[in-house]
Amino acid sequence: MGTLPTPDSGLSSEEVEHVARLARLGLTADEVTRYRDQLRSILAYIDQLNRADTSKILATAHPLDERTVMRDDVPQPCLPVEAVLRNAPSTEDGYFKVKAIQE
Repeated sequence: MGTLPTPDSGLSSEEVEHVARLARLGLTADEVTRYRDQLRSILAYIDQLNRADTSKILATAHPLDERTVMRDDVPQPCLPVEAVLRNAPSTEDGYFKVKAIQE
């Protein structure tokens, strides 16, 4: 199985079984048939997409117009240190005091 099968040639049950073995999947005969048919449909659709003329389509990084929904970051006056530290469980010299995690 050196190259991908084309939708014209079809995908054989043996190729599906080979891929299933590579993926360590145990498939029943019914599953092989079902997956073969599904994969044939997928390959046919991919072939249809490959035949579409995209020569006049500009490459895009994103299909939608991107815009930020956040407000502008405008500097504003800060809260007073006393107000910020008011509900802290422990403070020292105007800072939050936390337990050391490394000695």
